[in-house]
Amino acid sequence: MMYILPGMGASSKMYTTSPEWNSLPETVFVDWPQYKGEKTLQEVATRLIDQYGIQSEDIIAGSSLGGMIAIEIAKLTDASKVILLGSAVNPAEINKLLLSLAPMAAVTPVKLIQLLSGKANSHLLEMFCETDDQFIKSMCLAIAEWKGAEDYQRIERIHGSKDLVISCPENAHVINGGGHLIAMTHPQDCVRIIKSI
Repeated sequence: MMYILPGMGASSKMYTTSPEWNSLPETVFVDWPQYKGEKTLQEVATRLIDQYGIQSEDIIAGSSLGGMIAIEIAKLTDASKVILLGSAVNPAEINKLLLSLAPMAAVTPVKLIQLLSGKANSHLLEMFCETDDQFIKSMCLAIAEWKGAEDYQRIERIHGSKDLVISCPENAHVINGGGHLIAMTHPQDCVRIIKSI
C-alpha cells in the first residue's frame, strides 16, 4: 500500500481532485489527524501510523511537511520506501529566510490570516482555511527542530526546478519549471515518475 501525505496547510483534497492522482493503484490519500497538542513531527507520525495502520512493507510519500513526516513514519516503521514531493531531508534544505521566521509562528495570527484568506476563491486557500491553526503553528516550530532523515536512506525525490521554498536537490527526479506545489501544478509528471519508481 502507498500512503500519500499532504502539505502543511492542505488536505487529501490536494490529490483527490485530480484524475492523475486517482489513477494510482492501492493508494491512500491521508488527511492530518485532529490536532491534539503534538509538538514534534515524530508525534504526528506516530498518530498517523496508528490511525492508518501503516506497516514496514508500505511506501510513504508526502508533499513538503508531509514528506518530512513521511520520513519520520519510515524511521518508526522501517517502511520500504519514502517518496518526497518537493520536500526536504533536513531543515538545512529549507529556504533560510523562511526557516528563520519559524520562531514567530507562536505569535502569528494564523486564524486571522485564515479568515481573511477565506474570502479568496482558491482551492489551496480553501484547504488552508480548513486546517487547524494550532497545528500550523506547532508544525512551523517543529520543522526548525527536526533532526531530518538521519540514517534512513530509502528515499526517492521528485522536485520542481524552480522551488523557492526547498531548493531542488541534485539527486531528484526534476520537473522542469515546477515550483513548490508540484503535486498540484504538475500531477501528471509526479504520477508518471511515481509509477516508474
